[in-house]
Amino acid sequence: MLLKQVLLLNLLVLALLLSGCSDSAGVATLRDYQQRLNRVLELDSTKPQLPAAAALPAKSALQQPLPDLRIDLLDAFATRRCGLDQLIAERNSSLGKVFTASKRLHYELRFLATLELCLTEAWEEPLKSQLSQVYQQKQQTIGIALSNMLQTDDTLRKTWLGSNKALIPGSDNGFTASLGALQQLLELKQAIAREDWYSASRIDPEAALASLYRSDFFPQLQFSLRYANSWFNAVNPPLLSLAPASLCPRGQSEQLTILTTVFRKYFIGEVQAYLAELNRYQQQSWPLIAELYQDSPLLPVLQQRYQQPATELQQQLLQHVGWYQQLNQLCPVGLTG
Repeated sequence: MLLKQVLLLNLLVLALLLSGCSDSAGVATLRDYQQRLNRVLELDSTKPQLPAAAALPAKSALQQPLPDLRIDLLDAFATRRCGLDQLIAERNSSLGKVFTASKRLHYELRFLATLELCLTEAWEEPLKSQLSQVYQQKQQTIGIALSNMLQTDDTLRKTWLGSNKALIPGSDNGFTASLGALQQLLELKQAIAREDWYSASRIDPEAALASLYRSDFFPQLQFSLRYANSWFNAVNPPLLSLAPASLCPRGQSEQLTILTTVFRKYFIGEVQAYLAELNRYQQQSWPLIAELYQDSPLLPVLQQRYQQPATELQQQLLQHVGWYQQLNQLCPVGLTG
């Protein structure tokens, strides 16, 4: 009885290990078509080799010091009627001293919005001049707080580092929520550029970061684009080296009949549909990413991880479809009709 239980447990463990090693649905779609194409055309395309992605610059190289401007406590007490004293106390608290980059940005924006309202009050000197000076200094350094969040926040760095998992065909994959989070961060950046401190302070970057963390969409999109491009690098050379005319003398052969099925059912019906999804995701998200990281040291890295493989992928797709178009012109079997 004990032996049977041990054997059953081993089988369960083995099943879990095998399931953990199985391909994701997107990778499986590409590999299934590749195997069918290899069999029907007797090709020898190899397993895709995914090259290393461009490395993100170290956080230490991107982190910029943010001046810590403080107001005398007696003056802070005098500003109690406009709520500035509460923000000063928040910054001086134990939690305030260890703010993450996103929390610090949100704090600085709330401070600016509150201080802007405070300056509409009637203040005596020298407090009035001191508040105006702090306001100007905060305005000049808010860009540093924004850059620190975009470039060093752990959730964003995890988002841009990528994944080893592909997106699932025919699923939202968290795209809607992730795109919304990206738009929220971009709205925050735009409000800061307009010096609209009230609107900027109403946008909590923590909410956007939480959405990105939960969905894991962009890491999987990056992997999917890079993998699909590498997949074409493995599939296209042996296919393109095969002269379409070499299949024509056989006429309406069984080989062409099977190839027609493989093309229509597995390439058009599954592979091309999946690649169209990836292209749509990339086309809608990349402009937001590029604008968000404009003039940032991270932009060239993100271009190599998202824009470049997407561009190359479309070129590889055209070459692949072009081979079938040539075959259909030479062997009129309605292959691409």
